Amino acid sequence: MEVVLVASEAYPFAKSGGLGDVVGALFKYLPRFGFRVTLFLPKYAQMPREVPLIKQRSLEFPFGDTMVRAEFFEYTGGEGQRLFAVGNDSFFGREKMYGYPDDLERFIFFSRAVFEYLVRWQEGPFVLHCHDWQSALVCAYLERYWPPYRPKATKVVFTIHNLAYQGIGRGDLFKLVNLPSSFFTHEYLEFYGNINLMKAGLLFSQIVTTVSPTYAQEICSPEFGEGLDGLLRALSYRKKIIGIVNGIDTEVFHPGIDPLIVERYGSENLEGKQKNKSFFLNEIFGGNADATRPLIAFISRFVEQKGVRLFLESPNTFFSLPAYWFFLGTGEELFERALQNLSQEYPNVKVVTRFDERLAHLAYAASDFLVLPSLFEPCGISQMIAMSYGTLPIVRGVGGLRDTVVDYPFNPRLSTGFQFREFSAHELFRAVQRALHVYFEEKDLFRTMVVNAMQSDFSWKQAIERYIEVYGL
Repeated sequence: MEVVLVASEAYPFAKSGGLGDVVGALFKYLPRFGFRVTLFLPKYAQMPREVPLIKQRSLEFPFGDTMVRAEFFEYTGGEGQRLFAVGNDSFFGREKMYGYPDDLERFIFFSRAVFEYLVRWQEGPFVLHCHDWQSALVCAYLERYWPPYRPKATKVVFTIHNLAYQGIGRGDLFKLVNLPSSFFTHEYLEFYGNINLMKAGLLFSQIVTTVSPTYAQEICSPEFGEGLDGLLRALSYRKKIIGIVNGIDTEVFHPGIDPLIVERYGSENLEGKQKNKSFFLNEIFGGNADATRPLIAFISRFVEQKGVRLFLESPNTFFSLPAYWFFLGTGEELFERALQNLSQEYPNVKVVTRFDERLAHLAYAASDFLVLPSLFEPCGISQMIAMSYGTLPIVRGVGGLRDTVVDYPFNPRLSTGFQFREFSAHELFRAVQRALHVYFEEKDLFRTMVVNAMQSDFSWKQAIERYIEVYGL
């Protein structure tokens, strides 16, 4: 069977977040299960030069009042892998992948180009798997325009990676979509006078997946549904909405083989983790740092979703604790500047506002705790990476955080981390206090939880097997 993946990013070709990890993992691992995989991505200017993209063919199609050209560049990976990068310099020859006023036009073009390619040159039946709003229109095009004489998709799957981003824009952009005017109604792509591209994937797929079971339930509620909860509840009676927890690449994130850390280690050799901690504290906090104190890391984007604001509401409460705090990430300027200011005020707080792969790996290996107090979290990957390095997560129990971090207060020897429920600085502080109590006062329990975390299986094998079940449903 052939699986056609359509997405705006996939590691290692283009990545800005968890979407890239999931699509990259499907592209990497599905061939190991006997599938042929074709991946469509935009041809961004910053794609790795070591990936040899060879121009294969091009086509033109009407786009509003003009004609546009799409060029298709092919890369053949391992056996059973093909990548097509959709090129058009005016849309994708830019410094960044996202963040432009015409992002909707760019990805309407991308979806149209992918469909035009498939309808002309796709050979044999296939499963279509589209990801997030940037590729959602492909589902609608297959439903409306796929000719009956061509081998059709045996299954159309649409994955929601983050419902907060839906591809909403001005209603007049519908003229670029190339669907009948009847599709610009409340029942289809219209959304309070605007166009909503995410709805195309929800409505015209046969199965909807999300990146954790809890998030699949949460998005059907007003609190997490981002204005689409009514539609999702209605759809849940007609089609499956399935949550599949992301995995992590254990060939990249594994303390026993990681070349970016100081000392490799495993659950039976936690002395190696302590050596990483001592090195990290010396490098980041200076030679006088006390290695008997816990190191708490925040490794994520500095945005509202990730709960950074909670630290800013009551900084003295958190940063007066007997612990070191390390923040690594980039995000909104407001949060970056506020955290940098706190690092000037509190000597036990260090902030690095850049993407640094080596430093991230070293921080995972060195830290005792990872804190992730998300407002919402479709899946999250930081907490799974942290656990594989023996770093205990302190998380808000939502979405994938609830599904992956085990917190049994009445049987803590089975736990792998600490959860709290209410999105507030007070509840986060209580969870941090609970974690520090275990660290200082219950050392045997702390070690047991570290071993539990490291022995958790977050490899992609389980997730890929679930996706294969979905393809065959």
